[in-house]
Amino acid sequence: MMTDTKFPKPEEIQKEFEDFVQKRFGDQIKVFSKEVPFTKRPQNEKKSKPLKSKILANDNFQFNHTPKGITDYLDRFVIGQNEAKRALAIAICDHYNQVKHQTSQPEDPNNEHYVKQNVLMLGPTGVGKTYLIKQVAKLINVPFVKADATRFSETGYMGANVDDLVKDLVHQANDDMKKAQFGIIYIDEADKLATQSKSGGRDVSGRGVQLGLLKLLEETDVDLRASHDPASQMQAFLEMQQKGKIEKKVINSRYILFIVSGAFPGLEEITAKRLNKNTIGFQKEKGVKEDFEYLDHVSTNDLIEFGLEPEFVGRLPVRPSCHKLSVDQLYQVLKDSEGSILKQYVQSFKNYGITAQFTKGAIYEIAKKAEAEQTGARGLLTICEKALRDYKFELPSKGVKNLTIDTKVITSPKETLKEILKQSMLIVLTKEELEGVSLFEKYFAEQYQLNIKLNEEATIAVRNLSLELQIDILETCKIIFKTYEHGLKLVQQNTGQTNFSITGKMIKHPQTELERLVKESYCKTKLLH
Repeated sequence: MMTDTKFPKPEEIQKEFEDFVQKRFGDQIKVFSKEVPFTKRPQNEKKSKPLKSKILANDNFQFNHTPKGITDYLDRFVIGQNEAKRALAIAICDHYNQVKHQTSQPEDPNNEHYVKQNVLMLGPTGVGKTYLIKQVAKLINVPFVKADATRFSETGYMGANVDDLVKDLVHQANDDMKKAQFGIIYIDEADKLATQSKSGGRDVSGRGVQLGLLKLLEETDVDLRASHDPASQMQAFLEMQQKGKIEKKVINSRYILFIVSGAFPGLEEITAKRLNKNTIGFQKEKGVKEDFEYLDHVSTNDLIEFGLEPEFVGRLPVRPSCHKLSVDQLYQVLKDSEGSILKQYVQSFKNYGITAQFTKGAIYEIAKKAEAEQTGARGLLTICEKALRDYKFELPSKGVKNLTIDTKVITSPKETLKEILKQSMLIVLTKEELEGVSLFEKYFAEQYQLNIKLNEEATIAVRNLSLELQIDILETCKIIFKTYEHGLKLVQQNTGQTNFSITGKMIKHPQTELERLVKESYCKTKLLH
């Protein structure tokens, strides 16, 4: 932090900045600055007290949503997790209705007693926690920042500072501080901050980050020109150069909603132990809930035993839980969600001129395989990519125009692809394509006095290459047969052959096939002599 001991002279700052730019960019950038009068503070002038920020007036802030309206919107994107949606929607409405009230009636004495409803979301990976928050922020039109808790470190250690979250929020709001003060900050992987070894997270540093977040979660001023941030100091220097003074930039976190989440592996066992003290070894007995349901009954003490600090947990009063997705729910994610990854794959094939469609059987098979991955909705992309990667590689150059993705494509992708490629060879060639090949055969005969005849397989191979190169058949043939004249002339000299049948293999591997023909012609010559 800056102190009053000894502030560097402007020319010293200028020299240090020029040295930095020279070392970083060499002679590519030159620094020019105008001289700004620097006045010392009169000795009898009292030092100003630290600036306490006020909530910035924002007459344009609007919030007219209801919990039911928010859940109906979320149902379009996230399948299942109904209780989590309800809890999140209520927390969002309570928070932003209170923001709306306080900004419109700042003198209301009850304002200071409001407790912010920050959220702690529990649940395994891939169940829609992040997607829920993103969609909510999009709906209510507020800035949104997501960060992993592992990115931060306790003050004094290497790593990002928790105040950087607020700076990132201001950046997302295009430096509009009035808008940023109503944003949402989402911190994922909070379980990694636990101090207990069973969490697999960090120890002292994790505790330090938790404590560092306490003030942010309630209300504190964040200096956007912090002394520990080189970028902020650089900006302040440039402002000093241009304006002759540095304006204080402070934002208050009172109206920023914090949502914290994590998978919290092992938390179910802690809760199960408390709820089922007489169940030795956690055997399933009549009336005992499945593991995933224990998250609905997590208590403050369970979270503290897991390794979170009591003060940290206390500032996260809303605690919805998300559960593992079943096969049927994963099927719905693919079939009904507006964010279904199937749309992504349909568009990928469409970019190559291929119309793709998924059958219900294929969709259900993808859901079954994804459920076995145990990574929630993320497993859907994994299964689709495994099954369809080779299709995206092979089909665009084969002239295939339609692709039906059925159960066989998902269960036996390689074998099914071979069948599709075999079928593509049987495609009827157009009149224009056949005429293009015929024109080239005549052209080759006139140019080199050699007769070539492309069989059907060779013609289809040429057609596929022309589609890939996006040029006509005649020009494609000229490219393919560029080196054929010399090789076929050698064969003619050795054997007298002037008529050649061109196969698909000769189109796909011209160099190899030409060498074979030439070698065979020399062998025939030796036999004749």
